[in-house]
Amino acid sequence: MHYTWSPAGAPLQTRYDDIWFISPLIGWAVNSAGQIVHTEDAGKTWTIQETVGPDTWLRCISFSSPTDGWVGSITRRQRVWKTQDGKKWTDMTPQLPAVPSAVCGICSPSKNVVYAAGTQYPAREAGIMHTADGGQTWRSISMAAHANLLIDIYFTDDTHGWVVGGQGGTTYDRLKPVVLFTADGGSTWEDRLQNSGISFPRGEWGWKIHFLNAKLGFISLENESAAAILKTIDGGNSWKRIVVSDPQRNVNLEGIGFINEKVGWVGGWGDGFPSNPLGTSSGTADGGATWFDANNVGRFINRFRFTGSRPIVAYASGGTVYQCVATEAKNAKPPSLTERVAAETPIPFAWESLEINAQLPDAAKQLTITIFDPRQTLVKVLANEQSPAPGARTFRWDFITEVGEDAGIGHFMYRVSIDGDATTGMVVRPGRTSPEELGGQVARMFQRYASLAKRSHDELVLPDTDGNPVTLKSLFDTPRELMAALVRGGWIIPGAADRSMFLVAIIRTGPMQFEMADADIDLLSEWITAGAVIPSADS
Repeated sequence: MHYTWSPAGAPLQTRYDDIWFISPLIGWAVNSAGQIVHTEDAGKTWTIQETVGPDTWLRCISFSSPTDGWVGSITRRQRVWKTQDGKKWTDMTPQLPAVPSAVCGICSPSKNVVYAAGTQYPAREAGIMHTADGGQTWRSISMAAHANLLIDIYFTDDTHGWVVGGQGGTTYDRLKPVVLFTADGGSTWEDRLQNSGISFPRGEWGWKIHFLNAKLGFISLENESAAAILKTIDGGNSWKRIVVSDPQRNVNLEGIGFINEKVGWVGGWGDGFPSNPLGTSSGTADGGATWFDANNVGRFINRFRFTGSRPIVAYASGGTVYQCVATEAKNAKPPSLTERVAAETPIPFAWESLEINAQLPDAAKQLTITIFDPRQTLVKVLANEQSPAPGARTFRWDFITEVGEDAGIGHFMYRVSIDGDATTGMVVRPGRTSPEELGGQVARMFQRYASLAKRSHDELVLPDTDGNPVTLKSLFDTPRELMAALVRGGWIIPGAADRSMFLVAIIRTGPMQFEMADADIDLLSEWITAGAVIPSADS
């Protein structure tokens, strides 16, 4: 069987966090514009059923029937919506308990029964809220004794369920995974990893959970510097940590899904998170024993869902909504799908400020521009205008948050809402300084280390502008020529610090190991990530 992935034609937005399909044709999705969208023809056409507030980030979705569904948000002000006809949505937030303050995972195993888990923020109290009467009353279950952070939740029936997340500290870098199971509707919980014997690294936690059947299940592990999943073959009584080692060295996994015991995929933010995420995906054809690059699946995958019916067998959400078609022969041509390629284009960079363009119609009543950080937390309301001036407008954000702090580096998503019609975009801030200035700083740094470096590089040669070999140590007196030669010689790969051997094999593990300050190594990495721009003489 051959599986072909293609964009499913969803409305163009920067991010789709979750999807739910009750059949190969009928499904819903939530996106970065704060929209709940619906299709009844396998993604050929979509309708916007609901648009939430401009400061609200929708994260998760669950349906128990074609009419009964729930959506969760990681924004405190609006957290849960409900539909009873599959069309109209009601904000349930006024009835909700205070904990959890953000809903990252939601599951409705049957009509009127819902479990919602959160938060994704380790500094807040982790909890689960549960209703058995369709949201008229709720029970708040504090999970502080079990976890600092909860992400995904999955119930097989009204009483038996799983929730995954992390514990160990109030910052992401201190977390280790937890996999919690309940057999009594959440009254008591057991950590199935507590006696697993697995040595987990700090800075890793459970993100998404997927059971293929009663025995076989998988969990993706988010980790900014590594890639791994958990696998069970005995219904979750025991788990094994499996390293995902594809040629591209994928990291920071989120979405995970297996279509059978052998074939599965994982995706997420990929290498470079948060400064320059690549959104890479990985695949396996042997149950996770080996992995290969599978970027054809889609980018920035946060969720896989499977329909169980051919030819459309699966959907995934990330940079857009992606559809998987199964064909018998590897050379068979899949059905023609509407191409939506804007979500696949490179993410633009910005350093000192971000410009956002908007076209305001003559009779617009309300304009709101909101900006979210790499964890999808609202960091700035850039514009909030009633009866805004019409025409082409440009708004500038200087990467300062609402409370006056630097927003840091990473990918930022922005939402432009005009009278409830929202569009979104993404920008990457790989550093706080422009590439030209970064190059100037690296040149000055190389000069500081020149005398030491000359003694450490007796045999290395690099090509000059004509391709002739010159010794590396002879170039330290001319740092800009040295930087250019390192790029020409392939020792530095612009945009790829982790594949640049000058940084990996010379600075971090070779003759300059322990010789350079951590701040200088970080500067070098930041310069490479920003494109390794060679500075002008006056930089």
